[in-house]
Amino acid sequence: MKKLMFYVLWTAAFVLPAEVTLSQAVANAWTISRSLDSQKSEEEAAAIAGLTALRQKYFSVYFNGSYRYTSDKVQVKISDFPFPINAEIPPGTVVLSAPNDNFDLKMSLVQPIYSGGVLSNAVRMEAIREAAERDLTRLKKIELAGKVKSSFFNHRLFCKKRDSLDLLLNILKLHQEKLENLYREELVRKSDLLETRAKADEIRLSLEDLEQLIRSEALNFSTLCGYEPRDIDRAEAARTDSFAEAREIFLAGHPLLRWLDERARILQIQKKSISGAYLPQLNAFAELHYGRPGQNFFKDQWTVYVQGGLSVTLPVFNWNRGSRDKNMADIAMRKLENQRADFIRESEKSLRQMFSYRESLEKKRVLLDNLSANAAEDIRLKESLYDEKQIDHTDLLAAMTSQERYLSNREELLAQMEMLKVNIDTLIGKCEEE
Repeated sequence: MKKLMFYVLWTAAFVLPAEVTLSQAVANAWTISRSLDSQKSEEEAAAIAGLTALRQKYFSVYFNGSYRYTSDKVQVKISDFPFPINAEIPPGTVVLSAPNDNFDLKMSLVQPIYSGGVLSNAVRMEAIREAAERDLTRLKKIELAGKVKSSFFNHRLFCKKRDSLDLLLNILKLHQEKLENLYREELVRKSDLLETRAKADEIRLSLEDLEQLIRSEALNFSTLCGYEPRDIDRAEAARTDSFAEAREIFLAGHPLLRWLDERARILQIQKKSISGAYLPQLNAFAELHYGRPGQNFFKDQWTVYVQGGLSVTLPVFNWNRGSRDKNMADIAMRKLENQRADFIRESEKSLRQMFSYRESLEKKRVLLDNLSANAAEDIRLKESLYDEKQIDHTDLLAAMTSQERYLSNREELLAQMEMLKVNIDTLIGKCEEE
């Protein structure tokens, strides 16, 4: 018996759908998103570039090999000496001659000593660039979370509207059965029965349209996060912020604003690097050579020798390129400032519109609650009046339709309020799942 229960429970784990929260669905969407994975690769690339910039400050070792042939060569004749060497040697005799072929194998070590801040600024720029890529990754995560949540609440909205229409259809079926019985007893007109059937068919058409919307949104949701909407156990209600709180969150931590600020910092450091490039660049070097003829070019043999020293490079004239580069950086900074100001202005406008819309939805919800309650009471009254033949059948159908419309509008409004919270969080750069 225990073994049987074990196999039943084990099988149920694979048959029954796993219930997950909306936050887990969002986290899974982050996991399976290829575009987000590509952005994370940009983060990794920026980190590698930062490590490369840091290593530029360390020494480097190079190997170099060269061969050189010269048609002319160094020769020393006896007559070139300012003092007599040997009276027996005829004048014009060549006593020393360098070879035509030169070979040199070199292992060199170069250590930067002073670069005018160019290397240090390069390290700082890459660190800031890595932080900027992280902000872009967070922005993509927030946008993807907004898509997943909006899709879920859209799906739930369509399901609520379908349930509302199903309820009305069931009421009409009961009403139709009642009319059919009364019609057989010739107590109601046939037109009343036909009107009810027509209204029921209209609702079935609407239900078919809703089923198509539900299937389409379910496919969209599962594509985004890998789960079916029916697998979601519950949707956590987003915390409602005031306009002032939302604006403060937006200005303090929106990823795009942070990215723009970091781009501006990179340009400022870039200007310092441009200035530093016109300062002396000092390097120390040490070299191990193995060459023929080596330093003594009169000896045609392989020789090992070392040499070392300091090298200084100082730009003198390059047609004022540094000034042009700084002007380009200033233009880029002005563009970033304009982009930042435009983004803040447009986002604040959208945020005000969303909060104004939220106030309107809250007022409409109260009104729809009253209308739904009144419609239910109106149906009960008109059913009695219709049974007493004091009103026409169309009045009763209109009352039933009105109640369904109010209930459907209320469900739609509640879903709109949830989606509005999601849109506000997305706009201000807020992500609860993080």
